[in-house]
Amino acid sequence: MRKIKFDTCIVGTGKAGIDFSAKLAQKYNLPTEVKSTQIGVRFEAPQKYFQKLIDISYDFKLYQKFDNVSLRSFCTNNNAAFVAVEETYGDVTYNGHAKKGEEFRNDMTNFGILMEIKGIEDPFKWSRDLVNTLQLKPNNTGLYYSPNGTRTPSNTSEGTLINTAQIDEIGLKDVDKSFQGYFKYITDFIDGMNEVFEFGDDWGMYIPEVKYLSPEPLVNYTNLALNEFPNVHFVGDALSARGITVSGAHGIYVSEYLLTNV
Repeated sequence: MRKIKFDTCIVGTGKAGIDFSAKLAQKYNLPTEVKSTQIGVRFEAPQKYFQKLIDISYDFKLYQKFDNVSLRSFCTNNNAAFVAVEETYGDVTYNGHAKKGEEFRNDMTNFGILMEIKGIEDPFKWSRDLVNTLQLKPNNTGLYYSPNGTRTPSNTSEGTLINTAQIDEIGLKDVDKSFQGYFKYITDFIDGMNEVFEFGDDWGMYIPEVKYLSPEPLVNYTNLALNEFPNVHFVGDALSARGITVSGAHGIYVSEYLLTNV
């Protein structure tokens, strides 16, 4: 194995390198902080039901909080809104994005409904194991459910079918079992939205959406350097940042620090 000497190292592994970051923390016995589990579904419905709220706030936020579980809407997309497939660790999960061009308009809205669950001993492993049970074997694809039998999965922004498998009420009961009692929080959240936005059965959800958060190495927040190794800086998903904006800000923050102080 080739060894490279360095004076300063920035660890920015991205989402695909979360496992690598976790292995580094384990190998060098880095003190870490366990993160909460963040998992849920990607909700989709015609935009007309949410239009009054969208007129006020495009990326609106909805919240509900309990003792050890909190729920929030996440990453709202409107006008030309598409559900996106993510493949991580060989499993399919879902996210969303929107196009700018009017030619892509589909008058749909989608957003994540994410639970933040506290108290799970190993959130990273628990999430990965749960996601794996929500794959339709043998091809490993995620799931889609709608109470309206006529609503089917949407197309991608490229016009192809979203990689998902539609399930019925029986399949949804299996999903409920896989979530080990937590799925009721999501269905209750949707029922609560329905009382306000009155979309009836005209909606669907893609299962699952997940934010993998491995234990976060403890750092000096003045420069995001490891407490034990002050010349090693963790940024982005390596530090459980989640999100392009925050991850990019991490990199800029550390770079400016190094240019000014090193």
